[in-house]
Amino acid sequence: MNTSTEFSRLITVKGIISDKSKTEEIKATETECIALAPRLGLKSLTGLKSKINMSYISDGNIIRIKGDIKADIVQSCIVSLQDISSKIEAHFDTCFTKDGKEIDENTEINIILEEEFPDVMVDGMIDLGELTTQYLSLELDPYPRALGVSLPAQVSKSGKNIKNCPFHVLKKIKSEKKE
Repeated sequence: MNTSTEFSRLITVKGIISDKSKTEEIKATETECIALAPRLGLKSLTGLKSKINMSYISDGNIIRIKGDIKADIVQSCIVSLQDISSKIEAHFDTCFTKDGKEIDENTEINIILEEEFPDVMVDGMIDLGELTTQYLSLELDPYPRALGVSLPAQVSKSGKNIKNCPFHVLKKIKSEKKE
């Protein structure tokens, strides 16, 4: 188990009792958020927290984990580099298996995972902090843009003629070759 991640909250599965669910609430410290922001490509990350519910399914071999994540983030606009503040609120649903053995195709787990195989626990532990981080990363806009910002608008604001950009020059050369 990788315990050197920026936000780690290890939980042992021994604390989860069959036929009962266990709920954990975790929150990243300010220091953890500061350390985690560069990994996620964020200018800042605050208030990262997750409420996680865990329960056994499939004869006690597989643990289903449902979680709700909340965080406040600041990303850079890919065009203007302006700060873009956002609130993230997301839900995730995943599973872990104790031993990695194949599971029966008819079990409830296949419906949950949509044909993906569950992750395997390491030494009977699950890192809820890392799990939260991974699902938070899936919620981030990979190409954030500030409202009203577009590349042509930025080029015209800068005083450069968009027709002189390299791609337009190449397009002109290509069309001349066809003629």
